[in-house]
Amino acid sequence: EIREEFKTAIAEQASADVNTKSLTQRGSWQKVPFYSQGLAHEENLQRCPRTAEVLSELPLCRALGMAYFSEISPGSDVKAHFGPTNARIRYHLGLDVPEGNIYLAVGDGAYKWREGEVLAFDDAYIHAVKHEADRPRGVLIVDLYHPELTAEERQLLEDLEAVHRGFFPVEYEKVVPH
Repeated sequence: EIREEFKTAIAEQASADVNTKSLTQRGSWQKVPFYSQGLAHEENLQRCPRTAEVLSELPLCRALGMAYFSEISPGSDVKAHFGPTNARIRYHLGLDVPEGNIYLAVGDGAYKWREGEVLAFDDAYIHAVKHEADRPRGVLIVDLYHPELTAEERQLLEDLEAVHRGFFPVEYEKVVPH
């Protein structure tokens, strides 16, 4: 069900944002967001009810975390980058994964996606993507709180995110998704 929602959402709603555009050296990287730093993208959640149901059951990282469908086209390179915190673990669920030379490089290792399987890593480490397969790669990316964080630590991070967000007007979200 999630795979079918992915295919429909990517075809109808996918777009590149400031982040994907700045990190993609070659090719294209698009996404359909469900959560961005604790804010729900209600329209996308409503369009993908099974995905929304699964996400509602997870300890989503609501401070500096995201959940989104991601599609990278053949011939793409996503340059080396790192996430803002090790308070989260990033999970990639393979939804539409071609055979071939396509991998996630994290630290000193290279990892391949597989349909129906999860890759989990701390994205505070430097990571990059190389895609030389013949069709797009699709995954559901979800940031969950690091399992060693207490409920109090999670709440503190969410409170800090709320304070931080208060410094940016709502119009800012339209120009630079936060």
